Amino acid sequence: MPKGILEEIYIKESDGWLARVRAPLSTNTNRVILLLHGWTGDENSMWFFSRGLPTDTWIVSPRAPLVCPAGGYAWGIATIGQRPDIEKFHSQAIKLIDRLSGWVPGYSPENRLDIIGFSQGAAMAYTLCLTSTPVKVAPLAGYMPSGFIDFASKIDFSLIKFFISHNSDDTMLPVEESRNARDYFIRRGAVVNYCENTGGHKMSSACVKKWIFFFVTNGPE
Repeated sequence: MPKGILEEIYIKESDGWLARVRAPLSTNTNRVILLLHGWTGDENSMWFFSRGLPTDTWIVSPRAPLVCPAGGYAWGIATIGQRPDIEKFHSQAIKLIDRLSGWVPGYSPENRLDIIGFSQGAAMAYTLCLTSTPVKVAPLAGYMPSGFIDFASKIDFSLIKFFISHNSDDTMLPVEESRNARDYFIRRGAVVNYCENTGGHKMSSACVKKWIFFFVTNGPE
């Protein structure tokens, strides 16, 4: 990690939402990377991923706005054992995009936006493809929210590059969730890089290496 990078990390509020923010070392950049935590996480949960990301980008790791019954925070709360549907995620996605300018000075739709989400954060990453125009999206060990396909019927995914990763022995979220997402986005014309391994509900070391290649060296274009 370059000397001085720690001085660029701080907690910042935007209209009531907190985020951990890393400012770029270079001022000549418009790239923003969102890190979206999963169920019971917070603004620190995804910071591991920042270590592999370029230092000339804004890194924003927001705390989800909802308090989990089990502690921590969430993008949506399950009701009677059912996951939050696309409408709940969609409303949070709109609010999240609205708050980006509070975390990244001068942020506008002209900025390049990349998104990394884990578990429920991956569901948010998918949803943000409906409310913004990201370049690269990495849903990790996640799922598409119920109703997503109907919401997405008129969205052009052909300019989005996905890195979807899931472990086949994940007992919290079945790997079929990511396999189905992979097949869906390929049919819709997106570029999809898919990595499947073993290791439970987390990202395997083999997939981490491919993920770094995808984000840092641009990966398949």
